[in-house]
Amino acid sequence: MQGILGPLYPWLAPPLILGVAVLINQLLPDRWLLTHKLGTVADAIADKVIHPYRDGAQQRLAGLLAMMIILLPATGVLWAAISLAAYPEPFHVLLIALCLPGRAQQLEHRAMVSQLHSGQKGRARQALAPFTLRRTDNLSEVGLVKAGIESRLVHEATATFSWLLFYPLFGLELAFAIWLIQQLARQWTPLKSRTRFFGQGVARISHWLQLPVNALLALTLSLYGRPLAGWRELKGIKQALPGGVHWPQIAMAHHLGAQLGGPWMLEDRRLERPRLGPPQTPAAHHLLRADKLLQLARWLWISLLLLGGGALAMALNGAL
Repeated sequence: MQGILGPLYPWLAPPLILGVAVLINQLLPDRWLLTHKLGTVADAIADKVIHPYRDGAQQRLAGLLAMMIILLPATGVLWAAISLAAYPEPFHVLLIALCLPGRAQQLEHRAMVSQLHSGQKGRARQALAPFTLRRTDNLSEVGLVKAGIESRLVHEATATFSWLLFYPLFGLELAFAIWLIQQLARQWTPLKSRTRFFGQGVARISHWLQLPVNALLALTLSLYGRPLAGWRELKGIKQALPGGVHWPQIAMAHHLGAQLGGPWMLEDRRLERPRLGPPQTPAAHHLLRADKLLQLARWLWISLLLLGGGALAMALNGAL
């Protein structure tokens, strides 16, 4: 690829690699994706390390050390493999494709729409359960639609859009490390009682990493909706969510013309969360509209990276 692109390689290779990785990811079976394998490893380590009799500070330190146990070997092996590879680009493509979220949730959303239309709320609750932290066994149809859209936004922000932002900026190793931290923060979320202290350190790092991704994603989604209405609502929010996850939710709500957010049931606790967007209740078809918008936003980012990188490369090389 370097021989073909010549001096344009540093600017055009990242968006081309990302575009090919996104296409390949859509073809991969869900069981091949690294998110599930990482979740198994993270659970096994948490089972070994978490001891309820330890105080909060000890559990927080244990969580950070557990993160380093996963992070350092994984990125070290990746760095060595890339350094030794004669043609690293196919390796970049394959690794990114395995880290992206895949099509599973999108396909489940299509099934959920049919199930909700035919009154099969029980099956829709089971279909959504693997993708959200909140309890789904007591969700109404409106709650299922909200949970589906919100969880898809979180998955896409912490996986797809995180790669689209950090890979061109920092390269494969650091972007992979950031992806690992984001996935561990979700697996060890402090919202659950078992990992309440254990996951706090990882969640704090994840918070700062999510802010630029969610800000840019919210800006992108607002282009398809009502940006001024979203901005006015954002200024009035009194209960900010970690990592700015409510920013893209507000933009999505105003695009759909339907409300998102509201209280969660997690384990046996009710978590108060702000209601976002216009007061109209969402319907099943909003799931498909939200998925379509996220696909458009994904390809808009890749196109802008390609066009911006090409223009910058040509300007720096005196072609413009």
